[in-house]
Amino acid sequence: GVVNASLTGQAGDAANGRKVFANRKQGNCLACHANSDMPEEGFHGEVGPMMDGVGERWTEAELRGIVSNSKMVFEGTIMPAFYIDSGYERPLDKFAGQSILSAQQVEDIIAYLMTLKDS
Repeated sequence: GVVNASLTGQAGDAANGRKVFANRKQGNCLACHANSDMPEEGFHGEVGPMMDGVGERWTEAELRGIVSNSKMVFEGTIMPAFYIDSGYERPLDKFAGQSILSAQQVEDIIAYLMTLKDS
């Protein structure tokens, strides 16, 4: 469940990661997660854990594993795997063989999540 190395070999861009996190057609993280860092966004979900302080609760490697494929970390989770290249169940033809997010988008989200500290 831990992915130590960057998926792209470079650091993520936290500012872009914030945009991907909020984008309803990309990460759509707010569909399930509340995030106090985004008061300008409406309709935060309550299915998944609150994002406040997530950068202190998990390491970068752990967050990369969770975002890439949460099913390897949390048994029975409804959170989708955002970065895998096979094993999708009944994908639409136009999305067959594609991950939900690119490797760089995952790295950007991880960089953003690491900024979410309680202290």
